[in-house]
Amino acid sequence: MVSTRAAQAERTRQAVLDTARDLFLEHGFDATSLQHIADTMGVTKANVYYYFKTKIAILEALLAPTVDALTERLDAAERITDRAERIDHLITTWVEQVVTAYRTLAPMSRQDPIVRRHERISRDLDALSERALHLMFGPAPTVDEQAAYWLISDLGVVNRRLTHLSDDDLRATLTRLCRRVVGDLRSGTA
Repeated sequence: MVSTRAAQAERTRQAVLDTARDLFLEHGFDATSLQHIADTMGVTKANVYYYFKTKIAILEALLAPTVDALTERLDAAERITDRAERIDHLITTWVEQVVTAYRTLAPMSRQDPIVRRHERISRDLDALSERALHLMFGPAPTVDEQAAYWLISDLGVVNRRLTHLSDDDLRATLTRLCRRVVGDLRSGTA
């Protein structure tokens, strides 16, 4: 009975997240209230509030898998000693994460005003970005390296324009683009 209650609680918590994500995407974060989430689910606001006291807590829970995955990938990149291999690892894992996040969280990204407006979320994502920049180009990246990194780290505009592509085709396209930007930089043709 206890495990059944725990499983039901987890299903309800996930349903809150799924409903909130859909409403955030359809109506925007600011226009979606806890009451709206509850009404859409057909439950009381207290039921939603039991799992998440604020919309920010919901947003943090929605972003947590992305943050955790990026952290794991950066940890793995730190263990790669060959610079070219580390850069390629960062590009391929970044593209994978971008496609996954775009398909599940879009248009919420690191650049989204709702994310930027909340200091802790913004600070955590910025720290991951800075860590990736330094893993890719070292402790003192040149201006060109910084520009290349920030260019390839914000692929949302590309995702929004290539919605007709399958995930595999989108990954392949983004990976080629990122490799070309960084490769041109390394070869001096940028």
